[in-house]
Amino acid sequence: MSLFRLPLLLLALLALAAGCQRPAPPAPEPQARRIVSLSPAVTETLFALGAGPEVVGVSDYTVLPEGTPDLPKVGTTFAPNFEAIARLKPTVLVDQQVKQAPAEALSKLAPLKVLPWLSLSDVVASVKELGRLSGREAQATALAERLQTTLSRPAPKEAPRVLLVLGDVSGTLSEVWYMKRGSLHGAALEAAGARNAIAEDGGGPPNLSLEGVIALDPDAVLVLVSAQGLDAEQQARVLAPWKKLTGLRAAREDRVRLVMGRDVESTGPAILDVVERLRAALGTLPASR
Repeated sequence: MSLFRLPLLLLALLALAAGCQRPAPPAPEPQARRIVSLSPAVTETLFALGAGPEVVGVSDYTVLPEGTPDLPKVGTTFAPNFEAIARLKPTVLVDQQVKQAPAEALSKLAPLKVLPWLSLSDVVASVKELGRLSGREAQATALAERLQTTLSRPAPKEAPRVLLVLGDVSGTLSEVWYMKRGSLHGAALEAAGARNAIAEDGGGPPNLSLEGVIALDPDAVLVLVSAQGLDAEQQARVLAPWKKLTGLRAAREDRVRLVMGRDVESTGPAILDVVERLRAALGTLPASR
């Protein structure tokens, strides 16, 4: 090898060595989560876990925590707004399990996670899954354990038989929609210290005619009203049709109560507060005659 080529070779080798010692380029940062939730209960749970900042779109019927800025509404489980969802560029869609939901069409927009959300066991498992999905497993485990502990307490055998129903602020009463024993609100009623007046969950929609309510003859009726700040006149309007059911012992004995609040129909973590509201309402009932 000629002498004049040696320096060039050395320079090449030195350059190669320097290249080998050069630090590798940094790995790309993981894509930030952009969650669109089509379920009010799922959204409520995500916020309870601390994942609210990652939620970019919610169901039309979602009630966000007080003080939270408004988020884009993207329709409902049954009628999602596909264009609105696509504009948000979600990294994941989350919904609760409903047979009529257009899951196949939604999954074309982003990965779709569908969670069962009916019974207590469903909700406990789904809360943990949301923890894994949002990277907040410790918070989810703690919340799931609290739900399990609070809502799995059975009512005493001598507890009153209570019909837990949905109220109507318009003051009309043509049929009654009730909470099944196996539902989350059914568990909340037992945890509050009452037995469900409808002991077995039958098939079909959970509604009764007024004649059916009278035939059931519960010891008390608790009426859920998803509103807050109702004045005395408004509350009386909701109770008025119940008081007219003179064939109902609970009406005759003044054992019908309203349970009010913006989240009393919630099947998210606010159900824990619903237990306390139900217990407080039960505590105002006069002794059964």
